[in-house]
Amino acid sequence: MRLPLITLAAAATLTLTALPAAAATSSQPAAPGCNRPAVSNLDPGWGVMRGSYNLKKGPYSGKRCGTVTKLHQGAVLLFFCWTTNEYGKMWVHTGVKGTSLRGWMSLDNIKVTKTSGMPDCGLAKP
Repeated sequence: MRLPLITLAAAATLTLTALPAAAATSSQPAAPGCNRPAVSNLDPGWGVMRGSYNLKKGPYSGKRCGTVTKLHQGAVLLFFCWTTNEYGKMWVHTGVKGTSLRGWMSLDNIKVTKTSGMPDCGLAKP
């Protein structure tokens, strides 16, 4: 009887591992008031971190949106899509190259960028 349970657990693990980046981010809990648009991988671009900054759960700094992790100078980010928050700041939904980490980074924190035109996350299909 335990073999089917182990098999189901293994299948569930494989299913969760295979989720696309957008689904992985949307499942992260965000703080109340941390508005996030739907996301898709619309930009094949990349960027390099200017210094040490927090990768956020939404496109806002401070405590409004939680922190995924702290990234350091030189980390390479893979771009997915972009948004401008209600304060007029441009943020990118991104993944950290070589990891499964996903989150939001302010354009102010990225020193080198290659982008296909900063496609708006609002174009993403929910």
